[in-house]
Amino acid sequence: MEDFYSLSRESVSEILSEEFSLPAYRANQVFDWVYRKGITNFDEMSNLGKEVRSRLVERFHFPQATIVSRQISVDGTRKYLFRVNDGIEVESVMIKQPDRMTLCVSSQVGCGMGCRFCQTATMGFQKNLTAGDIIRQVLAVREDAIQFNDDFSNIVFMGMGEPLHNFKGVSTACSILRDEFGIGIAPRKITVSTVGLVPAIKKFMSMDFGVNLAVSLNATTDSVRSAIMPVNDRYSIDLLLSTLREVPLARRKKVTIEYVLLAGVNDTKADMERLPTILSGVKCKVNLIPYNENAGLGFKSPEESLVHRWYRYLNDRQIPTTIRWSKGQDIDAACGQLKTRNDTQSLNTISVVN
Repeated sequence: MEDFYSLSRESVSEILSEEFSLPAYRANQVFDWVYRKGITNFDEMSNLGKEVRSRLVERFHFPQATIVSRQISVDGTRKYLFRVNDGIEVESVMIKQPDRMTLCVSSQVGCGMGCRFCQTATMGFQKNLTAGDIIRQVLAVREDAIQFNDDFSNIVFMGMGEPLHNFKGVSTACSILRDEFGIGIAPRKITVSTVGLVPAIKKFMSMDFGVNLAVSLNATTDSVRSAIMPVNDRYSIDLLLSTLREVPLARRKKVTIEYVLLAGVNDTKADMERLPTILSGVKCKVNLIPYNENAGLGFKSPEESLVHRWYRYLNDRQIPTTIRWSKGQDIDAACGQLKTRNDTQSLNTISVVN
C-alpha cells in the first residue's frame, strides 16, 4: 500500500485514472475528504461507490505521527518531538508571535550541510523525510493545537535539514500544502529556506509554487562564509547572488536574505558596510538573526546594541530589514538549536501518549 500523505493530488488523480478508470474529479473528492474533513476511512467517503471504496482501502494507507514529547517555552512557543514513520524522529516548532503562530517543520533527519554554528549539523545527514513525513508533522500539530485554542497561519521549512537537499519530499509537500483541495495554505504564507544550493534554487523557483524563498547568507566574504558554511566552497557568494538576481519572482515578491550574526565573526563594521553593496540588484529583504548560543560550538551572540546598529544601517540604505528575536530558547527551540536526543524528557517536557 502507498502512503497517501506522500502523494500530490495530481499523483492521486493519475493512480485513480490508470488503475481505477476514474475521472480526475474523484481525486479532488478524496483530497477533500482527507484534508478538509479529516476523514481517512474510505468507508465514510459517501460520494464514492462501494466497490471503489473497497479497492481504495487496499491501495492507500494513512500512517500517523506520534507525539513523543512536547515542550512549552515561557514565551508560549511549543517544541514537538515526533515519531513520523518507522521509528523516524524529528522536531517541529510552533512559534508564538504577537500576531500569528508559525509552524517550523523539518525536512530531514539531521543535516549534511555542516554549518559550523548549527546544532542539527552535529547529527550529520541521516535520512530525507518523505512528503508524507512532512505533512504528518503539519497535521499532528494542527490536531494538538486544538487544546491550546490556536492554530498556525504560516509554515516555514526551517527545522532540521536542508529543504532543497530533499527536493522531492519538499516540493511534493509544498504542492499538498498549497492545494485548494489539500491543506489549503496560501503560498505567500509558506517559506522554504536554503543554505544556497544553486541548481536546486533554480529548479525549485522554475516550478512556480508561489511560495517564499529564504537564503542563509551569513557572511559578506567567501573566506568567512566558507569557514562557517562549507556549501560556499561549491556555490560562492557571487554565484549565489547572481542566481538570486536571475530567478523569476512575482512583482511584489522578495527573496529573504537570512543573516545570522556571530559575534566577532561576521558582524564587523566592514561586513555591515559591505552587505548593501553585494546585495545590489537582488530583489530582497534582510532578516537579521542574533545567534542562539549552542553549547560546545564555540560561537557567541552579538551585543543587542550592535544588532540594532545593523538594523538602522541597512534600513537607511533602503534595504527592508527586520530582526528575528528568537523564541523558545529556554527549550532549545530557537533557530539552529534543533537536534533529536534520547534524553529529550526533562522537567519542562510533557510526555504525550496518543
